[in-house]
Amino acid sequence: MPKYILMLRDSGAFPDDITPEEMQEILGRYSAWRVKVNATGQKLTDGEGRVVTRKDHGVSVTDGPYVESKEVIGGFFVIEAGSYEEAIRISDDCPHLDFGSIEIREIER
Repeated sequence: MPKYILMLRDSGAFPDDITPEEMQEILGRYSAWRVKVNATGQKLTDGEGRVVTRKDHGVSVTDGPYVESKEVIGGFFVIEAGSYEEAIRISDDCPHLDFGSIEIREIER
């Protein structure tokens, strides 16, 4: 069965003033969803990363992506689904949709 990566894009909707209890509740929702759909995945470290591009005859490395960006990938899940349509159905109740968008891409076999 094909595998798909669900890239979790943060659109800035996640509250800044969240309490530890609220954070635990949100993390619990993600964990319950992950178990329900049998997904694997990870949250990415906030505010860290590098962007590598090729310039002229070498590579350029800059810090980023930045939280100020329009959409930053904050994590990912990997699922199995028979088609893009099934992957969309699986992701339609993912808690991340309360905070951003999900880019779905099939992993090449």
